Amino acid sequence: MLSELRRLRRLAPVFVAALAPASLGADVIERILAVVDGRPLMLSEVRILQRMRGLDEAAAVEALVDERLMLREASRLPQAAVSAADEERAYASLRERHPAAAADLPESDLRRLARRQTAILKYVEFRFRPQVRVSEGDVRRAYDEAYAGRADAPAFEAAAEDLRGRLADRELDERIEAWVRELRSSAEIRYNR
Repeated sequence: MLSELRRLRRLAPVFVAALAPASLGADVIERILAVVDGRPLMLSEVRILQRMRGLDEAAAVEALVDERLMLREASRLPQAAVSAADEERAYASLRERHPAAAADLPESDLRRLARRQTAILKYVEFRFRPQVRVSEGDVRRAYDEAYAGRADAPAFEAAAEDLRGRLADRELDERIEAWVRELRSSAEIRYNR
């Protein structure tokens, strides 16, 4: 931690020009928006998430803080390692899902985003997906809540797989949210606003 602070102090002159007031005619090139466990979270990284996900700056900062914390944990697990083929698939998927935003961003930034998200997804699939269990009773209750008393209700067997998938995704989301809360509670996060 102390070495990180020393490194940031050495970089301070680099950011002085970027932090100059707009009245002096200087444009903000880069700045530190937050520090997560001693590592700076840069404006350029936040802007990438803003473009790719359509978030405002505050939401993008929070999303990037979460991703940083999740990646830190994912990096400790060999099963979350990202191969070149994994990266290529994720990169192609990003470009396909967000063609307008991806067209304006450097390939290296998109690849870094693709690697980070892929590592996190692999970690989640390895650590949390096997814990998700949806019982037949849960599916039956979800069916009853969704279609109770409706004349146009599909047969239980026809709707069960979709309901099971939605219930599993909801449980996985809850586990991820709990994990992120735990990561945040043990992290040192400082915002520079």
